[in-house]
Order: sequence, then C-alpha cells, then structure tokens
Amino acid sequence: MPGRLAIFSDTVFKEDAKTLIKNDMVGDLNKNYNIAPTLPIPALLNNGNYLYTHFGYLPSWAENRSSMNINARSESIYEKKSFRESFKSRRCIIPLNGFYEWQIEDKEKKPYFVKDIKNDYLAVAGIWDEWFDSKLDMRVVTVALITCDANEKLSKIHHRMPIILEKKDFQSWLYNENLAELIKLFKPYNGENLNIYEVTTEVNKVLFNDLSCIQQIEEKQEGQLSFF
Repeated sequence: MPGRLAIFSDTVFKEDAKTLIKNDMVGDLNKNYNIAPTLPIPALLNNGNYLYTHFGYLPSWAENRSSMNINARSESIYEKKSFRESFKSRRCIIPLNGFYEWQIEDKEKKPYFVKDIKNDYLAVAGIWDEWFDSKLDMRVVTVALITCDANEKLSKIHHRMPIILEKKDFQSWLYNENLAELIKLFKPYNGENLNIYEVTTEVNKVLFNDLSCIQQIEEKQEGQLSFF
C-alpha cells in the first residue's frame, strides 16, 4: 500500500506511451523523491491528457476530504461505490520511478525503496475522478493507485503492492471496455523484476525531498548480508 512515491523522470514513459498521450500538460517534470498523499503526481488519463493530479482519490460526489483514498483494492474495486464507476470509465496510468514501504522491527520503522531492476519506471494502474475543491474554488483530478497482494519478495516488508502494468497492456488498460479482461491484469508483479533496498530514515519526514531519499544506505556491519 504505497503511501510515499518517487517520481523524478518520465522521459522513457512518455516515449513508451507517445501514441496514447494526446495532450502533454506536464511538460518538464518536477523532480520529487518523497511524495506524500495530497501532493501532485503525473498521470495519463484515458482521455489522452497527461497532467498533474491530486494524489488521493475523491469521487465527484464526496462532500469533503474525509472520503479520500490513496489506494483502491483490486479485489473489490468493481463492487465499492467509491470506485466502481471510475473503474468502468475513468482509468489512468501513473508512472513511478519507485515507491517506499516500511518494515517495523522492535518499534523501529525502516524505510525501503522499491523500483524496477531493468526499467526506468513502474507503470501503475490507477483510477481517477474530478472533485470540486471548495478552498481552491475549482475542480481537480484526483487519483488512486490500485493494489493487490504483494509478491513473495515484497511481502517480507508489506502485504500489499500496486498493480504494475506491462507496456503491452497500456492501451487495453486505458480503453478496453471488457472489464473481465481488465481484471486479468490484477496480479502481483514478478518479484525478480524488483530491486528493494533500505534507505535513509530521513524519508520518514514528509518535507524531506532529496536525491538521498532513494540512495541505498550502507550495511551497518561489514560483511552483513542484504535483507534481499
């Protein structure tokens, strides 16, 4: 259930999705190494717009932010009132360079960074809606990441993970109206494709946003084996 994200390069994603991006409203990406909920994240919507969105999904009918969800469970997304209409008609792809999960040991929270071993980014399946923000006096696009059970590798830290799409499935995820076919995409990403390593506890601070967030820390004891 990723609650912190890193998005600092979308060049490869935009090349991979160039036939699907009709309007690039992001332009030069703002590098962010520690994104918390409510902050802007880029997403490619199934109307062809690639734009900054609100990290935290709010359905159009929500009265206030108390209804916000950053994740939607794949097992029930087609049943829950909050998500089902967006699953049917408002899907998106969120390009992450990686995300964070925490392992709790003796009440200490150790942050780990999760990224693809070979690819520049992780294409996460998401849903979106437009919500009227009374404070801003405008409608904003809000998104949630869709999650499933974690693969064996990641489950050592957390029991959930985002749905990660292959490039060949981009078109289908955005535009296929056969929901049964889309549900087949709801499966854990191969653990062999993921690199997971411990990072600085400075990540725990919401306002800390630096390249060092994603850098692997040295082992505490010489010769100690990596957790993974």
